[in-house]
Amino acid sequence: MLKRISNKEKLIILVLILVVLIVSYISLVVLNIQTIRQYNNKILPNIYVEDLELSDYTYKQAKERIKYYNDNDLTKVVKFKVNDSEYEYLIRDIGLSIDPDKTLDQIKQYQDGLGYSGKLMAIHRNRKMNFKYIYNSDVGKLTEAINSLKAKVDRNPVNGHFETVGKVSYVKGVDGYKLDVNKSIEEINKNINTEYRDGIVVNLVGETTKAYGNDSYATIDTMTSAFVTEFMPNTYLRNINLATALGYINGTVVEPGQVFSYCDKAGPFNKSGYVFYYEFVGNGVCQIATTTYNAALLGGLEIVKRYPHDKKSLYVAGGLDATVASYSSGWCVDMQFKNTYKYPIYIKAYPMNGEAHVEFWSNSNAKEGKEYRTSSTQIGRRGYKSYLHTYKDGKEIDVHEIATTWYLKD
Repeated sequence: MLKRISNKEKLIILVLILVVLIVSYISLVVLNIQTIRQYNNKILPNIYVEDLELSDYTYKQAKERIKYYNDNDLTKVVKFKVNDSEYEYLIRDIGLSIDPDKTLDQIKQYQDGLGYSGKLMAIHRNRKMNFKYIYNSDVGKLTEAINSLKAKVDRNPVNGHFETVGKVSYVKGVDGYKLDVNKSIEEINKNINTEYRDGIVVNLVGETTKAYGNDSYATIDTMTSAFVTEFMPNTYLRNINLATALGYINGTVVEPGQVFSYCDKAGPFNKSGYVFYYEFVGNGVCQIATTTYNAALLGGLEIVKRYPHDKKSLYVAGGLDATVASYSSGWCVDMQFKNTYKYPIYIKAYPMNGEAHVEFWSNSNAKEGKEYRTSSTQIGRRGYKSYLHTYKDGKEIDVHEIATTWYLKD
């Protein structure tokens, strides 16, 4: 028969259990304190600096490990973005290096702030803590690298312009750019320790200089009309005037709805380049006005002003000439046409092999699929009727009279 335990014996057993628990707790506390004390100058488990593990290293050992990593394995890339282009550099090549002390200070501050229980949890809990490298920059080397980049990216603005060799095409302008070295270095130093990861893109600082131009001119892709007249032989001075007038109108852009004035562009006819001969000033410029007039007709454009000569010209059919003149009083006999296209017109004018060429360039849809031809019919001794014929898909769809011209002299 089991002996019944007395109250006194129960008390003794309880006391023994309490003693065991207290001794166990004290032993555990002592053991934990000893464990924690091991990390007073040692890095806690599962501590990384980016991809480098420093767990259980002393700070001195960790510093040497970081130095070794910096000296032997620092091949990370930083990308500098300038005007939508990226340039890659190794960190070591632009004067950046890891600062071991500042890097380890992050870890030390973290561990010091954990307290007893926090450190104990960090020791026994398998959770990775990741820190970043802190970088120093060699100002001289970084400045040299950015100056080298500046030599690559700096450029003067290239304004929009026409290329006219063969066909006419518009080249859009390219903005200029100047890299600001000092501000760019500030941006690098600011980002390298706050945002840095391998392959980071740092936007460098610079100033853009806008190029001048008109992108609507990029619609010009087709010669919409052209006319050619021949130079008269053995008229050297007259031919000088012809070439001068061609030069003055060459490169003119006529905007949609704008009226082109021959006198505004080529006149007055005693300005630079023109020569005197016979009793006239600028004699011969009428041939270029006539050539331009016929190019406008063949383009289907609206004629605003046109005056005939006193007698029929040798270089064009009757009724299809246009005379111009300028006077010292400022008054001008002019030839004008209006750009009725939805697109700008570029005038290409040049002499070649005894011929005066005037070409109108615009968009391939400017004439809406139409083509134009002129004709001339003599009426009486000195009279002519001129006509404009309109064609579409190879068929004539319209013909109307341009003008009735009566010459005063034979």
